[in-house]
Amino acid sequence: MVVMTKYDLEPITKTFYQALEEGTVLGRKCTKCGHIEFPPYLCCNSCGGLDTEWVDLTNMRGMVKQALPTKGAFGDPDFRKEHGDYFAVEIVVDGADPVSTSLLHVDYDKYDEFDKLVRTEEVLAKPLIIQDEDTKVVVWELDGHEEFKKLPEMKAEKKQEFQEAKAEEAKPAKAKARAAETAPVDDEVARTVFACAAEAYGVDESELTLETDIREDLANESMKMIVMISQIEDELDVEIEIQEASLLNTLEDFINKVKEKM
Repeated sequence: MVVMTKYDLEPITKTFYQALEEGTVLGRKCTKCGHIEFPPYLCCNSCGGLDTEWVDLTNMRGMVKQALPTKGAFGDPDFRKEHGDYFAVEIVVDGADPVSTSLLHVDYDKYDEFDKLVRTEEVLAKPLIIQDEDTKVVVWELDGHEEFKKLPEMKAEKKQEFQEAKAEEAKPAKAKARAAETAPVDDEVARTVFACAAEAYGVDESELTLETDIREDLANESMKMIVMISQIEDELDVEIEIQEASLLNTLEDFINKVKEKM
């Protein structure tokens, strides 16, 4: 369990956005009352407690409680140009405070019908991670109610970027990860990486070797990897991007990457 007790929001913000790069939506849950902070904040807005832990909210569902139009004087025309039509909505998730956000992939011409639906029925939505300018952000899209959905046409340049990204993902990750010589287990960097991995994944450090594969031998859970990376960064004063970490497999790969950064 990772607990935040300091009056410092920066580590929380950093971990939250690193997780988005990995495709994971995180929140923080109060260990005292169980209230969830999403987006994550310094303390619990329900009881004021400072002891909160990370929870994976990627598969959460929320209820659309209010929908507002976003054309004319309202909304962001640049955002619409990039991501298509959207509604400004209030989303309510069980155990968390209401969230004011954007509902994407909707048919704007059906706003009146959608507004009536929200007022009379339970309309569910799910989180959606998108690239907005230089960072990834969380918006929402409908979970069901296909009659109100409308996907924007993908621009030619975006389609090419998407295809190139998919082609890059298909390349063997191990071939790109090994860029340095094999590191001995008894050096400081290796010991630190081993200790951080053992704590993040909840295993005995003695069970780890240079060949230990993070995903196959430990757990294919992005949140645990993010915790490990954050601890390595704090201990060794380096910065490892989530995109870089996604190409690393074994502990030896992580050790070599840290040494490269240092």
